Amino acid sequence: MKKVLMTASESSHFKNFHIPYISKLIGGGTVVHTAANGDFSLEGAVHTQLKFRKKITSPANIAVIFRLARLIGRERFDAVYTNSTLAGFAGRMAVLLSGSRKTQCRHICHGYLFDDDGSLRSRIYLAFEKLVRRRTELLAVMNEDDLRIAEKYKLGREIVFLDGMGLDASKFPELPEDEITRRRAELGAENGGYLFLCVGEFSPRKNQSVILKAFARLGRTDCRLVFAGSGALLEDCRALAGSLGIADRTVFLGHCTEMNILYRACDCLISASRYEGLPFNVMEALYCGESVLLSNVKGNRDLADSSELYPYNDDERLAALMETARSAPRVNRLPERYLLSRCLDKNAELLRYI
Repeated sequence: MKKVLMTASESSHFKNFHIPYISKLIGGGTVVHTAANGDFSLEGAVHTQLKFRKKITSPANIAVIFRLARLIGRERFDAVYTNSTLAGFAGRMAVLLSGSRKTQCRHICHGYLFDDDGSLRSRIYLAFEKLVRRRTELLAVMNEDDLRIAEKYKLGREIVFLDGMGLDASKFPELPEDEITRRRAELGAENGGYLFLCVGEFSPRKNQSVILKAFARLGRTDCRLVFAGSGALLEDCRALAGSLGIADRTVFLGHCTEMNILYRACDCLISASRYEGLPFNVMEALYCGESVLLSNVKGNRDLADSSELYPYNDDERLAALMETARSAPRVNRLPERYLLSRCLDKNAELLRYI
């Protein structure tokens, strides 16, 4: 019987992206172990809790690497699937240290947190990737920019391209118009106003302050700005909204679980991210018929046309795009290749699921 380990920084990563894939492995007779921060429960999977620190250079992560190495050495996995930047490095380093020659390491890159621009940040992150590239038997990337980086620096022995992990369309059914109208009214658009939406963790990478500054520049009075998400910079962004004089037109919802109604109630999704892999929030918004305005960074570029892109730190340009944003027919603009129904079997084959 074959046995695999899946690692991620947070167990929410498995819940958001990997349950169909883990279920497919288990259904095929493979024993699946998972390892990440937090609880994870799925029938047939064996979970190990880890204590990753978010900073890749944190000394505390060394203990995690050695714990993973002991687990790999003991269980003699046929394959280890690593995800994201931090757990991706830790997992591959653990395979190196485990001494398990039979274990294949397959890394799923959900977006490099660097560009090929020669900056200090990029050189540091690239150095970590180069440290483990000889133990990366298979590398999967999700956007064209990351593909170029991976191929240029030979970051995996074999490199494959995925159309993301797949959007589960069953989670985003069409909704009655009266339900959408009621939600729009709750968000402050009861008289035909326009709703901009930003979805994601409040963090330097998601860069919400640029959206707030752009909204403050906006000349339109028929708009509201809605944020869905939590994170370390949430209170800073609340304070910024107050100092910019837009607190009365800005809605902070915190963590949200009812995303389908939110996408369908709002008119335009905005992303100001500095880096992306293949952003699920953008795919979800496009599937639900929203317009999008996206920072011109990797990952976002794969999902938008040039008229929808702006430099990630240019609040003046974003404000100009917001100024001309208008309601458009609600049609699904997400290509079918990004749907889970199209991705699951194809990705399982590309990732060599046992």
